[in-house]
Parts: sequence; C-alpha cells; structure tokens
Amino acid sequence: MEQETFWTLLKDLPHWEFELFLIFIFDVLIGIVIWPRIKRMNTHHREDDSKLAELERRVERLEGKF
Repeated sequence: MEQETFWTLLKDLPHWEFELFLIFIFDVLIGIVIWPRIKRMNTHHREDDSKLAELERRVERLEGKF
C-alpha cells in the first residue's frame, strides 16, 4: 500500500475533485441557508444600536435641562 504524502495528494485529481465538492457543499449550500439569518440578525442589531444611541441623546438633553 502506498503511503499518502502531501505531494501525492497534490497531484491526485480525484482528491481535488473531492475537495472542490466539499467546498461547494459547505461554503455554497450551507452559506445560502445560513446567510439570510446572519444578515437579518446583523440588521436587527444595527437597528438596536441606533435606537439605543437615540435614547442616550434624549437622556443627555433631559439631564442638561435640569
């Protein structure tokens, strides 16, 4: 049995086909499923940050009046 080394895997076409298949599965398909949720969460957190900043500005204005 031949022992696999970096060089044998580097020259092995089926190995590269399998690597590309895994990249496609994990990066593309899972990314398509997960990315909308991440985008929605990011938008939600940005909206929360802007609301919090507005509330802090209002509190500062009220504290300045007293």
